[in-house]
Amino acid sequence: MSETHSETPVASASASAKIIAIAVLFGCIYYASSVVITLICSILIAAVLDPGVRAMEGYRIPRWLASLIMVLLMLTVAYLVIYAIYDRAQAFIDSMPKLVERLKQITAHLQITAHNIQQTTQTIMPASPEANMPTVRLQQESPYMQFLLGKLGSVYAFTVTVMFIPFLVFFMLTSKNQMWAASLNLFPIHRRQQAEEVIHAIARMLRQFVVGNLFVGLISAGLITPVFAIIHLQYALLLGPLSAILSLVPYIGVALGILPPLLVALMQYDTTGPFITIGIAVAVVHFVAVNVLTPKLVGQRVNLNALAVTISMMFWSWLWGGFGLVLAVPITAAIKAVCDNVEALKPYGAWMGEG
Repeated sequence: MSETHSETPVASASASAKIIAIAVLFGCIYYASSVVITLICSILIAAVLDPGVRAMEGYRIPRWLASLIMVLLMLTVAYLVIYAIYDRAQAFIDSMPKLVERLKQITAHLQITAHNIQQTTQTIMPASPEANMPTVRLQQESPYMQFLLGKLGSVYAFTVTVMFIPFLVFFMLTSKNQMWAASLNLFPIHRRQQAEEVIHAIARMLRQFVVGNLFVGLISAGLITPVFAIIHLQYALLLGPLSAILSLVPYIGVALGILPPLLVALMQYDTTGPFITIGIAVAVVHFVAVNVLTPKLVGQRVNLNALAVTISMMFWSWLWGGFGLVLAVPITAAIKAVCDNVEALKPYGAWMGEG
């Protein structure tokens, strides 16, 4: 009996320590979100660029130089993409006042319709005495400046954070071998082989996830953009790739992909035909991408069931907003890769898998 009583407090203390450690971990992830998101994005990019670095090493190019070349190529591609869409994006931004005015007109029309319905309802059902009581509305003083300052601060923090990514990617690629050895030394000798397998599995999964989704996005953009061009939708070359990328988000991709072209169509069309075309095009391409392209190009490494994906998207979007929504699947897939290669965690990996 004495041993049982002595083991129970120890087990309770151990469980409490684990709960506290998890709470502290998520607190750090939440309050240091910009740092953690930057690190995750850098790891994803480094995983994609690493095969190119290894290929150049095969031609006796020093690793630091190969890493520098790959990072410069990445920045060049990013610059060319921004340069290609800059004019269209600037024109779209310049047309925002017209879009806002159109949305105001639609909102006013809906308000008038709702008011008419309310009056019709009141003629049938008399209002209660409480409905005639005056209402008091409180309005904050000059909220626009606070909103503007908050947005400027967010944009500044985002810009500064993004500027660190090329440097982090370069250092990750250059010091990969040293980091690899140092990471394995953190584990006991009898577990280093298992740790190496886990790290390899995560790297392969991340690489296939990023590259596969990139190709899926390019193919989807190649299917959607001509449809937008045929109906003469303004900014088709910008909205097509944007809708294709947004449609890759699991479950809510159709709604996200339809929204940008739908807003532009509100300024341009007075008939329902183009709206139906936009909706059908985005929905069909999303269906093809999810059910045909993604299984072929992304493969079975991201083997997550629908429930695990939904819960992860809810959690990470609550924690990090839009960035969490984008990173939810690779983070969860990496966690599953760890669970699949650790004996004690295999039941959790099986629960997250598709069976």
